[in-house]
Amino acid sequence: MSNPTETPNVIVQNPTVRKVVGNVLGAATLALSIATLVDGAIEAINYSEITGPAAIIVAGLFGIFQLTVTSPNVPTGRHGA
Repeated sequence: MSNPTETPNVIVQNPTVRKVVGNVLGAATLALSIATLVDGAIEAINYSEITGPAAIIVAGLFGIFQLTVTSPNVPTGRHGA
């Protein structure tokens, strides 16, 4: 059985690059989620003019990455397919 991290991808062939980009986008998404929660919980903090557009950009990039790079590399579970 082959290792899923060695599965070639048409968009990003280097598995190290795929992993790093996925981790960076994941960390950015988590950081924006925390920043948005803090912004909403503390009245003295108001930086939603930054977190809103940043969240839209990061979520869009993460969605594109998931659909074009990550998802095609997930094994289907069908043997011989």
